[in-house]
Amino acid sequence: MSANPAANFATALIERHRFEEAFVFWHARHADDAPGALAALASLSRQATRERQHQLAAGYHAMHTALRRGSRWYPGMLADRLLPLADVAVSSHRLRHDAAQLAYLHQLGVLGDAFPPIIARYRRLAARLESRLDRHDLLSTDEQDAIDEAYDRIIHLRPTPCVAQAFSSHALAAARRPPPTHGIVVIDDFLSPHALDELWRFCVQSTIWFGEQGHGRLAATYDHGFNCPLLVQVAHGVFADDRQLLGLRAGKHPPRLPGESLHGAVEGLKVQLWLTPDTANLDQAKGGLVIRDHEGRTRHIPYRQNRAVLFDARLAHGAASCHFRDDHASARIEVAMLYAGNGGYSTPSSRMAAISSSP
Repeated sequence: MSANPAANFATALIERHRFEEAFVFWHARHADDAPGALAALASLSRQATRERQHQLAAGYHAMHTALRRGSRWYPGMLADRLLPLADVAVSSHRLRHDAAQLAYLHQLGVLGDAFPPIIARYRRLAARLESRLDRHDLLSTDEQDAIDEAYDRIIHLRPTPCVAQAFSSHALAAARRPPPTHGIVVIDDFLSPHALDELWRFCVQSTIWFGEQGHGRLAATYDHGFNCPLLVQVAHGVFADDRQLLGLRAGKHPPRLPGESLHGAVEGLKVQLWLTPDTANLDQAKGGLVIRDHEGRTRHIPYRQNRAVLFDARLAHGAASCHFRDDHASARIEVAMLYAGNGGYSTPSSRMAAISSSP
């Protein structure tokens, strides 16, 4: 228990799943000191992580993200006291993606009638950027003002609580047994059907896709909204030894994407999980992962919904070329979890060097 009474009260609210009350309380306590509020929340999140209180750490992290990227729609009670965002470089692809997502949410009834004009402004600005030589640029003051209340902020974060059974009956045993000599484990039907559907809907509906990675790819990270109780339940439930989670992110691909160049060299054990339904994949032989295994062979692992691939993150790997349907709900979405250690997936460093340098 912290010696800080305010932190103790906020902790009690988070533990009772009363997030909005905790957020309002914390913001009121630090109304005139936003940097101090952010620093205190980051410290509390780190402390909870050290104490293996993962859901509590995630709750503090969610409050931190809400202060940094809050909008007048999320969390909803700070419309007149939003933290300003730094100058944001805007791309036509991000604008078109965000417009499509907002239109999708409006069609679902999640967003109200304030959004069709915002969607129209996004599309006009995207067209204006596409007419320039540089489609990734800082906006003029007028352009920035047109989208400032919504762009690069969280508009909607889909409530996605823990479930009774996150994994299929065979998944955890398969993930925890020693890997084969080539160092790659593929597990189909990894999550339970309910957990899979909930996590996919969280990714499709939540407006958290702030990172851009080239070729139209987008990223969502734990530091910027890729955070819900179910995701934390899954990430910390894969292994029985409670190993440290080093990274948690999601990637979203455009309908067509050339294959990535292979990359690796990051220490750790990586779990990559695909969420989008197979019906969205127009080329069933592709869309997955290309990886060079411990034996130096290049393996092509086709895309399948709810397929998890576990491997030493130092192995050279990259997304295969893909061709998915061109609508918002059909985008190829993957979740990547990086853990400390290699859990038997590693190979001697001299052998790894030889593999990494091979053509």
